[in-house]
Amino acid sequence: MTNSSSRLRILTQNMFMRPPLIKTNKSDWKDERLDYFIDNILGNYDVVCLQEMFEFASSRRSRLLAAAEKLGFKFYVVSQRQYPWNLAIDGGLVVLSRYPIVESDSFEYQRGIGPDWMAKKGVLYAKIAMAEGDTHVHLFTTHTQASYGEVVITQPDVKRRLSQLFEFHNFLERILPKHRAAGEAVVLTGDFNVDSRDHVLHDPSKVKYEREMEDGVETSDEGKAMMAVLEGRGIDPKVLGPDNVDEFRGKTTYALHDALKERLGYHPVTFGNIVVDKEGGVFPRETVLTTKLDSEVMHSIDYVFWYNPDPQEHKASIVTELIDVGVVPNFTPDREFTQISDHYGVAAVIALK
Repeated sequence: MTNSSSRLRILTQNMFMRPPLIKTNKSDWKDERLDYFIDNILGNYDVVCLQEMFEFASSRRSRLLAAAEKLGFKFYVVSQRQYPWNLAIDGGLVVLSRYPIVESDSFEYQRGIGPDWMAKKGVLYAKIAMAEGDTHVHLFTTHTQASYGEVVITQPDVKRRLSQLFEFHNFLERILPKHRAAGEAVVLTGDFNVDSRDHVLHDPSKVKYEREMEDGVETSDEGKAMMAVLEGRGIDPKVLGPDNVDEFRGKTTYALHDALKERLGYHPVTFGNIVVDKEGGVFPRETVLTTKLDSEVMHSIDYVFWYNPDPQEHKASIVTELIDVGVVPNFTPDREFTQISDHYGVAAVIALK
């Protein structure tokens, strides 16, 4: 490795590529959106983490992998394939990498509830070799239990989601001591389905709609619980209701950083965004793929979490830094669909110095 910096460009994107016959409106434009993604977005990154890229009863994942290889993504990890007799569809997770994946693993969460029972959601792990193998980035991507409609923290789907996040924490406890050397970065990505925005209007006398920046600073109760569970600090069990006894406390704690919140100062919208006209009228930003129920919810549910503790760990000559992160809407101008998905993506850049 030379003295110059190497950069790793990472994208996490919920692709909304559900199995055949499932669609929101007239069409989900699945094939057209996948073609657009391959032709216009995929090549801009070095590592791509996808959710809802389902393989079940479809050749789209195979087509993506073949196209990715031609673009230089020689390495990948995917959710385990499922068959009709499994009474489930796959987890829909994909990690693509231009750099060697020297170790990989996966974990399937306890089955979801409601519509999520059908998908074997979970988490993928990829140990990515950088700088001629001298250092590694430990990458995880996940998709957890969704909520449908208004979210109250005492709902069963919220507890199931936090239970899955505790399984994610336990997976970290198993993987990191085994594969991570001191000073190597850990990146958690994906659609966590936890909305960190508290949706409280802080100036309702002047503005009747929620503003992304000004009203996105405070963290919701579930957002706080998510961080506590992922880090292993645990929660007050009564947060989830008087009869709940689960603390979700780990054996090891990890000081995770919500990269978007720390960089921007607020929780940005990644799902169900709005537009406001000159007269103050509020309209959904996307209507082709997003259901009417979700079209103006303004949720922040897609994340990049960063873990690289005490600088004293850096014994080698290579230091890894997260130097940039931001939301990438991945709009698709002049197409029948206005976005690549009902979710925005999140992109990050890691520098190895």
